[in-house]
Amino acid sequence: MKNLLLIFIVSTFLCGSCQNSDFKKRIQTDYEQSLQFFKTEMVSHFPVTIPDSSSYRSSAPIKDDLKLFGFGVDGILLWKTYSESQYEEISSKFIKLSNNFYSSNDSALLLVFSYCNEIEIDGEVFDNQEPLERQELARHNLTTATSLPIPLFEMDDHKCNTMSGLTKDFIIYVLEAKPGRYIDDSYLEECDCLPEKWKHGYSKGVAMSDEKQVVIYWISVW
Repeated sequence: MKNLLLIFIVSTFLCGSCQNSDFKKRIQTDYEQSLQFFKTEMVSHFPVTIPDSSSYRSSAPIKDDLKLFGFGVDGILLWKTYSESQYEEISSKFIKLSNNFYSSNDSALLLVFSYCNEIEIDGEVFDNQEPLERQELARHNLTTATSLPIPLFEMDDHKCNTMSGLTKDFIIYVLEAKPGRYIDDSYLEECDCLPEKWKHGYSKGVAMSDEKQVVIYWISVW
């Protein structure tokens, strides 16, 4: 059973003229607390403060978090549409930092996602708990995937039926990915949806769309 979190989702869509300063402060505090759960080097590519007109989703554990079944992923996604000049500067920096990049529909992507296909309750085993599509993704990870691990992007914005879950205009840049245990064992659970080398680990990077001038920042630890 995983010591998992409330999945905490925030769509900020903040603007410079926003009158609710208390709300902005609360969102900023939540964002900072999410970043602080991870080692500094894991989130060094994220903006220090949450940008205006951006959205983020955090699954970083919080105090008194819920106990949920199955393998889970602790992480943060933050996405923002930038001006042309801002995007050019940011994308140029990340392209230089990354040695591994993939198209959003690369058939060899190794995808990290929460997964619980079998549970045991009072000695009785219940299997096939995940949808067929998700079971197929797990098999893909074990038999076909060869890339560095990236998150399965399960977000309403920029959603598409591709391997990564993002529209085809996105390129995914892995800044760093390493196998191993990088958070307290109390937050970790064994999984049957990843190859042996990557049973535990972390991945950080960005997905970027030149067409939309969107940057999606991620950190995933499992």
